[in-house]
Amino acid sequence: MPDPNAKLTKASIRFDTPPNRDNKDWNTKVSVFVRNRFSLFLTQDLAELVDFAGDTEFKDPSSHSFDLVLKSDGILLKDITVPTVQIRITPNGNDRWIFGYTVALSFSDGTNFSSTKDGIILDQDNRIHEAVLG
Repeated sequence: MPDPNAKLTKASIRFDTPPNRDNKDWNTKVSVFVRNRFSLFLTQDLAELVDFAGDTEFKDPSSHSFDLVLKSDGILLKDITVPTVQIRITPNGNDRWIFGYTVALSFSDGTNFSSTKDGIILDQDNRIHEAVLG
């Protein structure tokens, strides 16, 4: 049974670019924001990583994992209501990337939570993906 007072200790994301799909160009930057949604207008930042991988191609096929930076060391499991993720790309020109991802959250009591989504398509005209984790 998870401890409701367990603290968030780690957040990470893994991007999976499947074979025979569009890769992420080497100069396209990525940003990831994990938030806790309390209501339509109220959120809490849990973790993020901004403007990374702008010098790395995500070939097809490939997997790339990144640890996110926690926004606080006092985020409790019991306070997380509706976790969400936002992924943004900043291409240099045209880039279409088809991928899946897994966001993982780890807590001080050993509880782990992960959420996987596939078939995401981002490009120079559609730069933001948002989803509820779960």
